[in-house]
Amino acid sequence: MKWGVCIGFMWFCSLVICQKTITLQSCLDKAEANVLQTNSESASLRVSQVEKEFHWWSLLPDLSANTGFNASFGRRLDPFTNTFATSTVNSQSFGLNSGMHLFKGFDYFHKRKKFLFSVQRDELHVRAKQNELKIRVIETYVVLCKLSAQINLATLRIEKYNQLQSVQRLLIREGKINALDTLKSRNSLLQEQALKAGLINEWKLNLVELNFQIGLPLLTEHLFDVASISEIKSKSQFAEKFKLEILEMELEIAESQFKSDRSQILPTLTLNGLVGTGFSTNNKDYGSTGNPTKRYGDQLNQNLYEGIGFYLNIPIFNRGEWLKTKKLNELRQTELTQQQQLLELTLEKQQIGQIQKLLDNKSRQELIRQAIENLRVIYQKSLLLYEEGRINYTELETAFMEWQVKIVELEILKLDHECLKLLE
Repeated sequence: MKWGVCIGFMWFCSLVICQKTITLQSCLDKAEANVLQTNSESASLRVSQVEKEFHWWSLLPDLSANTGFNASFGRRLDPFTNTFATSTVNSQSFGLNSGMHLFKGFDYFHKRKKFLFSVQRDELHVRAKQNELKIRVIETYVVLCKLSAQINLATLRIEKYNQLQSVQRLLIREGKINALDTLKSRNSLLQEQALKAGLINEWKLNLVELNFQIGLPLLTEHLFDVASISEIKSKSQFAEKFKLEILEMELEIAESQFKSDRSQILPTLTLNGLVGTGFSTNNKDYGSTGNPTKRYGDQLNQNLYEGIGFYLNIPIFNRGEWLKTKKLNELRQTELTQQQQLLELTLEKQQIGQIQKLLDNKSRQELIRQAIENLRVIYQKSLLLYEEGRINYTELETAFMEWQVKIVELEILKLDHECLKLLE
């Protein structure tokens, strides 16, 4: 155990020597640039952007080509000659069709608004994910600062125990205490070394977590600057703020979708055009001897046809689909509105709780500062009494540990206070 603690201490010291200080702002910048953490949200945003960019293509007419080959057997009526044929007849057809909506109940504009709101919603999802990552980075950075402070305080306590043992050896020679006290202080020293080794291990695990969040190699070592916590450019926000904005976009999307669905019950005016030709082995040249089949090229030229038309479609009955859509939209609107009201109350509650936590933290810090000063004086007086043999080692150690516990508590409260101020 002793050798393990010593090796752990030497390892930590070697890390400190080769490490470079990394600020909280630097961590936040790296986290924002870490695309792996926001890959899913960014992919959804890109899909929405593509849908919006290509939506205007729906205004263009469609164009399709068609071709076919047909073989007929037995008695049939030839469509080209309007005569009956009993032999095998082969025919081919070629054509182009085009159509476009001249009026479709303003569906294009409603869908365009829907796509615009979808892009804004997905942008908010990306920002919400970045804010969530930012909060995690801040929390991990603060935890690392706390652990660094506790490691430093543990080092100071170890030094105090070493100094105390030096004093005890002098007191033993003077006959003021017995050798049992040195064993007790030695045991306390070993406990502090074990505590420090545990803190170093926890520090290392949190360091790996921070590197994972900011996209650095997992075993990269850093030192941390407590002062940089209060120097970041922008604060993180409550997740409910983004959720509220996303809900507003969802309401707009639902409204646009409802208007788009409503356009389906309005009349639709469509312009269609077509051109085509065909060939048949039953299309004979009756002006020639033996009635041979007309030449392929002649048939394609003679059978050429064109067409253009306007088509008005007036929906009359759609089996209640519109009524169902209307009812579902009302339910969706009600659900989103209630979620919005709940989020507003939740956000207000969190903001009030945040203010209360800051006030409580400041008052506790002031009380603990006073307690630390009192406990410091008590320890110094106890040490003098111990050197005079008027109190035992247990009383001295109790005074020392009460003082040290309050110091650690104050350092943690300071860092918690800085962390609370970064959330708005």
